[in-house]
Amino acid sequence: MISFSLPHSTVIAGFQWEGERIPCSDKEKKGDSFPLTWADDDEIYTSAGDPIWGESHDGLDIEKLSGPADGYTVSKVNHMNEYRGWGGDGPKPTGMICVGGVLYLAFQNLLRTRIPPHSIRSQHGSDASIVYGVQKGLFWVPSLDSIRVPMFPGHAFGGPVFINFGKDNANARDGSVYAVSSDQWDNGSNLRLGRVPSDSIMRSQSWEWVCAFGPCGEPAWHPSIEEAIPILSIHRWIGIPEMVYLASIKRYLLLTWRLHGDFSPDDGTDLLILESPEPWGPFSLVHQEEFWEGKECNPYAPKIPLKWMDDSGESGWILFSGSWRKGGSTPYYRSHVRKFKLVMA
Repeated sequence: MISFSLPHSTVIAGFQWEGERIPCSDKEKKGDSFPLTWADDDEIYTSAGDPIWGESHDGLDIEKLSGPADGYTVSKVNHMNEYRGWGGDGPKPTGMICVGGVLYLAFQNLLRTRIPPHSIRSQHGSDASIVYGVQKGLFWVPSLDSIRVPMFPGHAFGGPVFINFGKDNANARDGSVYAVSSDQWDNGSNLRLGRVPSDSIMRSQSWEWVCAFGPCGEPAWHPSIEEAIPILSIHRWIGIPEMVYLASIKRYLLLTWRLHGDFSPDDGTDLLILESPEPWGPFSLVHQEEFWEGKECNPYAPKIPLKWMDDSGESGWILFSGSWRKGGSTPYYRSHVRKFKLVMA
């Protein structure tokens, strides 16, 4: 286990699992990644990477999770059949958010180029774009074949993950939408932060990134991604992240993970949970877990469905993906949930 130089949180004293892992009850509804959001209609919407059910065989889709965490059902909203290609050879979902009743989906690998920054064997994660949904994801604009260039070229912001603030983004800190991105889908090293006015999410020229920090830790922003600096760097520890705001405790929770073997579904993973008072930090350690859920499950891409958090903001569920070995044919290749509790200081 790697020892971090990050300080331990003085707000969240600990993290506890409560109960065992619960796999999705329908073992045929396979897929992974599952960026999700709590929409204005009180449903949880998500996108599965490489879904293997219904008309979908690879690429990504749009799904809906209904019901309680320990008994949710999965339904297909849109097969997204134009989004094709297995793994890094096709577009993959990274972030989802609902703002003003509109769903937005961030995806990577628009150009399908495999040039990973940290490992030659990787899902990589670059050349990202955003589309928005009409009629809760039945149609997406712009169409994939009309996107000529990515909104965010290269690796620096190659996998945008929207920071969710609650139902329909109700607890947003201001009039902006925020997103973080690692520089590689698996085992990245640098986390960057961008923001955009909530009415301009689709305008790449309206985005800006943290480019410096002042003497009191306040961020400076720049409209060029080339000027962006990492808000957090941990070598090969930042797989595609998750960040949510827990309004009840006024803290941001950041979840990330790493694979023990380069892009391996067999060698186990580690889980890392951090917290911060602002989306740009400073970050403190809450929980670190080696071989999280074991090598057979080989879990990755942890998410926090805010709908399933309790009112105190201290207990909820983590939803995560399981091993893609044998082309996703194992019983682990689907969504799983496990209940947790934060121990407040």
